[in-house]
Amino acid sequence: MLLGYFTVAIHEDLPRDDGSLARIKAAHVWRIGMDISDPPFASEPDHVPVGLDADLAHALAARLGVNVQIVPLGYDGLYDALTVGGVDGIISALTIDPLRTRDVQYSPPYFDDGLVLVVLPSAPITTMADLDGKRIAVEYGSLADQEAQHWQRRLHQLTEFTLPTDAEALAAVRAGRADAALTDQVTARLAIRAQPGLTVNAMFVTHQPYVVAVRRTSDRLAEAITAALRDMQADGTLTQIVDRWL
Repeated sequence: MLLGYFTVAIHEDLPRDDGSLARIKAAHVWRIGMDISDPPFASEPDHVPVGLDADLAHALAARLGVNVQIVPLGYDGLYDALTVGGVDGIISALTIDPLRTRDVQYSPPYFDDGLVLVVLPSAPITTMADLDGKRIAVEYGSLADQEAQHWQRRLHQLTEFTLPTDAEALAAVRAGRADAALTDQVTARLAIRAQPGLTVNAMFVTHQPYVVAVRRTSDRLAEAITAALRDMQADGTLTQIVDRWL
């Protein structure tokens, strides 16, 4: 888990706090916008939102001393709902959009879906530099493909196998046709969960942080979320939530 490496500039011309946290505590309900069509982060199989983001929303609300109301929204409508006050936060596998930081502020990351190396447990490979003279499998045309081409220029020799899908790239490692596969962490963890035998390196090749968003003026709420996330990281709650779904 990677928390705390992203900050946004505070715009001094905006009010420092809009009272969101006080209103949430008075109502005892925190309204969270969420796209429920993105398993394992959120889905609604029995008309109740479940998934990693749903669990995170409930856990954060409990730390704030309130209940959570998950408001199902299409992904394209999340920011609009936050802006007009339809919700008081967004938790939805949301990535940082620097163009929105005048109106929105983001929490530290609660999950990183960056690119990771997937190898056999016995492989002495922990970083891309360890792949010099070796073979890497990637999905054709993906971000992993672009990253592998970048490393081909940096290393003396790196053989890249481009395959139609991530699943085939991972299968190439299992079969010994590649020394490593490069894919995003969600894909890697779900594949290994379904078919053990490979391992994900702890060091990320790239970062793709998922964050909680609130209005730019909800400073007290943002501070409370940040404190709760740090406590959840320290006591293992974040790891438990992630491991439950990935």
